[in-house]
Amino acid sequence: MKNRSTDIKISSLPPKLFKENENGVRIKIYVQGHMIGAGKMELFHLISQKGSIRAAALSMGMSTKRATLLLKTIQEAFPIPILEKKLGNKGTKITPFGEELLKRYLDLCNHLSKESENFINWTASKQINK
Repeated sequence: MKNRSTDIKISSLPPKLFKENENGVRIKIYVQGHMIGAGKMELFHLISQKGSIRAAALSMGMSTKRATLLLKTIQEAFPIPILEKKLGNKGTKITPFGEELLKRYLDLCNHLSKESENFINWTASKQINK
């Protein structure tokens, strides 16, 4: 198996969801025994922006095979398709259900980020500067 790049890429998702070297909340949701988290949803979001699994995977520094495996783990949690091939096999698009899944996940992340702000600020104020 190829090693992923050790460089952390700043996410294309909203800033509160994934910040490089900053305090915040990363959410993992378990549905029917399948984990849906920030990395998988970032990949999913990039597919909606770029229109292909390959392009989304490349921008995250992973293989298309790995990206396909991660997307399969999301799909296995739902009986409704989350992705579909574009006509003529020219890329991939997110289904209406997939769009709703992404929107609800982002809404949850935004809500929890706001709710956790006091706790994060409190813990940050207790850190000892070295």
